[in-house]
Amino acid sequence: MKVLLIQYNHAGDVLISSVIPNNLKKIYPDIKIDFLCNKEYMGVLQKNPSIDRIIAIDNKHIKSVLSLYKYMKLVRSERYDFLIDLSQNFSSIFLTFFSKAQKKLSYNTPILNKFYTNRLVKVNKLNTQTCNLLENRLAVLDQFLNDQSISIDPVAKIFLSQEEILEAKTTMLNAGIKFTRPIIMLGIFGTEKHTTWTIGSMAKLIDFIWSNYRADLLLNYLPNQHKELNELLSLLNSNTKVFVQPVGKSIREYASLMKNCTLFIGNNSRFLAITKALQKPTFGIYAPFVYKQDIACYENIDFHKSIHLSDILPRLYENFYPNELKKESSKFYLMLSSEFVIIKIKPFLKSYLSTFNKI
Repeated sequence: MKVLLIQYNHAGDVLISSVIPNNLKKIYPDIKIDFLCNKEYMGVLQKNPSIDRIIAIDNKHIKSVLSLYKYMKLVRSERYDFLIDLSQNFSSIFLTFFSKAQKKLSYNTPILNKFYTNRLVKVNKLNTQTCNLLENRLAVLDQFLNDQSISIDPVAKIFLSQEEILEAKTTMLNAGIKFTRPIIMLGIFGTEKHTTWTIGSMAKLIDFIWSNYRADLLLNYLPNQHKELNELLSLLNSNTKVFVQPVGKSIREYASLMKNCTLFIGNNSRFLAITKALQKPTFGIYAPFVYKQDIACYENIDFHKSIHLSDILPRLYENFYPNELKKESSKFYLMLSSEFVIIKIKPFLKSYLSTFNKI
């Protein structure tokens, strides 16, 4: 059997979707699985033994019919038995339509159903997991089980080589990280401004962690966030010590650095998802306008914790729609004060850092 899985965006979605090939290989050991994704996010799939081939496509090709044509010819020539379209956008529908796959699966969307032979109803009530994103990926596997009694592993994983991990450790040593203290990776910003907890509150949290635990604090940020980084640094207490280098320039560089760290604390982003896939403890800070049940994956596992404005002000969500919260996210982020977050994070920090004495 040959299967093509299409999931373009985002890094977290691509990563979570990898649970499908991981488990399909358990159900059908001889199955051949290709995974088509955005080139920017292929790092979360590389070296995954359950994926036979990664077909990477960049943004400009996704948006151009002429550029898509060569991918259409490739998909068509492979004659897949099963095509799974998790993206349901123009380019994925285009490839699905022209493929010669015997079965074409996606989620039930009345206007698009004619393009697919098999349709799934998206989950709106959690069953076994803590996020809809994962529940909907696991539902795909039901199409292949055929009443087989096989234990499904819901945990997405990133596969790193020892060489990548050791190279990252050397880079950290060269930056002055001695590996004598716990190392906390801090996701100080979200991917965008409206997914970023207030910088002032983040600075207070960092000061609290430093003053109470003296852990080595490694700041993680994107290349276009230097202005915000400088603002954060200016708000820290003068005696709070942080590392602004090294920073992973790619998904795999970040993952290799994180593999050498103790835990992750920070905004919800691709970096939080990657850290969970590395089986490292995480504490996530979610944007007020997202529903926690949509994205808070694996938080039924003890070492993944988080905070969301709804944990503090649940009635607020009876009066506002998500688009209203998103439009004024900065105002609602202010309601998620550093004091609330520190109260919530204390037990988490105690669990993983209590054995270390403050210097």
